[in-house]
Amino acid sequence: MIVTAMKLFTALLLLISFFSYAEEDKLLKITTGEYPPWSSADFKHGGFVHHVISEAFKHEGFKVEYTYYPWARNYKQGQKGDFHATAFWYHSEEREKLFYYSNPLYAEDVVFFHLKTTKFKEWDTLENLGQYRIGITRGYTYTPEIWEAQKKGNLNIVVSNSDKINFKMLLRKRTDLFIMATVAGYSLLQKELSMTHMQTLTYNPKPLFSSEGHLLFPKVRPDAQDLLKVFNKGLKALKNNGFYEKYYDLLLEGYYELP
Repeated sequence: MIVTAMKLFTALLLLISFFSYAEEDKLLKITTGEYPPWSSADFKHGGFVHHVISEAFKHEGFKVEYTYYPWARNYKQGQKGDFHATAFWYHSEEREKLFYYSNPLYAEDVVFFHLKTTKFKEWDTLENLGQYRIGITRGYTYTPEIWEAQKKGNLNIVVSNSDKINFKMLLRKRTDLFIMATVAGYSLLQKELSMTHMQTLTYNPKPLFSSEGHLLFPKVRPDAQDLLKVFNKGLKALKNNGFYEKYYDLLLEGYYELP
């Protein structure tokens, strides 16, 4: 009887251990950064992008936990493989060597913001912009053409540590142009600047490039491709059942920003 009881007890422990491991294995850890209104620890659901990521994985039976870092560190953390994925990034050849890209989370135009008093109406190539001081944000993704033009001395690039600093640089006339995505740019302006300051700024309607944000899965992890397939399946389901469009409407209405 004692032997039988011990066997039953051992089997029960193994069963509990199995389910505990399975439940733990369903928790995904993702490294990310602040980029309102798409992502922010201070927003509902962490912002639109994190809401979409969480719901896509939830549809497939997974939970998500986010850890926020400055963008440059976010990228380094993502490479190590300690996290299941890193959110969220534009495409680049460098990253493609290290990560598997999810299907797009969203699309947005990246433009040149400037003061309304700055004479900047038309441009064809980056070579036309040599006379301007152009602000960019450390750790962000920009086109290879921008870096090549800077390397050749055709562009005057000014690197700052945040988008907020870059907008202040514009207002103080320490830069002439600032490269920023439209939705994220105006969201930040509404949050951080006065209406008077906002009314002094505009952007050139011609996009520098159109961006798509992706969830990246580090190739050093053996489960990366499996999780990529899981996420893409969940994302497709969100779009098919109309929830993705609903979340995007909430984004435009300002729903994610806490009062």
